[in-house]
Amino acid sequence: MLDKQFHLDQTQVEEFRERGFAVLRGFYSEDFTNYLQHTMGKILERPTDKYQSGFNRLAFDMYDGDEKLISLLTCEEFRTSMSRLTGRGMFFAQALSFELRKLKDKGFPWHIGTQSFGYQRADDYGCTIWAPLAPIDSAGQRGGMAYVPKNVISGNFMYSDVDPASFRLLKEHVDAKDDITLEEFVQLRDGPLNDPAMKRLLDYFSVEDDFEIGDALIFDKNVIHRSVLLEDGPIDTRMAFVMRFFDSESTYDRNRAHDLEVPRTHFSYAGPTAFHLEVADEDGALLSGSPIFAGQDYRSLQ
Repeated sequence: MLDKQFHLDQTQVEEFRERGFAVLRGFYSEDFTNYLQHTMGKILERPTDKYQSGFNRLAFDMYDGDEKLISLLTCEEFRTSMSRLTGRGMFFAQALSFELRKLKDKGFPWHIGTQSFGYQRADDYGCTIWAPLAPIDSAGQRGGMAYVPKNVISGNFMYSDVDPASFRLLKEHVDAKDDITLEEFVQLRDGPLNDPAMKRLLDYFSVEDDFEIGDALIFDKNVIHRSVLLEDGPIDTRMAFVMRFFDSESTYDRNRAHDLEVPRTHFSYAGPTAFHLEVADEDGALLSGSPIFAGQDYRSLQ
């Protein structure tokens, strides 16, 4: 499932460790990307969650048990590459996808993985592999992502401080029966990274790369990133295939996971996934030992 010509060099490893992201040129094989292109569109659905409304269609928990994905995860070159890049024993959590329409869908503003890593401790390690299924010309039609080196500005403070405080404020307002609107809560969630001064910093230091089909971007969970509008040009829609991984030693943060349900319950909207509730129940439980992964040894990359 990896391209036979792909080779990870030490410069990429060092870049990833320092900046938190690295572009992997020619990573996926043509066979694998063709498979994704022919099957993904049948799985994507309209957003139900306020935080995903910037996309045309999306899906979480994709390709569970899929033979092609299992072949990728059990590929020795893939496992070796992940080990070299992260220096850790990683565990596959879930696959997802997002679709943008030309000139219509703005995607996510500057953000970190509140949803995708909202079940593990703030200081537990997690990373993502993102791969567009259309070519990205950063000087032309664009439609990819922008990301900020973590050695310039790290998103760690969002996990450790801002996210917990935002959910605490919402819960205390709900318990006190004080009025708080969904728009106000969205501003609490998105505002800290999209305040004009912070946005100016992030925009200034951000990186936006070109991608061909088969290229991928790996970035750790402290890399602040955003979607880039698909502008006018020949491509009408852009899908991307995404995989999330966590360190196999990560443990369950029950409070953080259940905080994600507070706005959904209070404002009565459905979330895109229940993974954060299903992966464990007891606070501090080892995530890789979850019963939902029973019989799925391919998820462990060790």
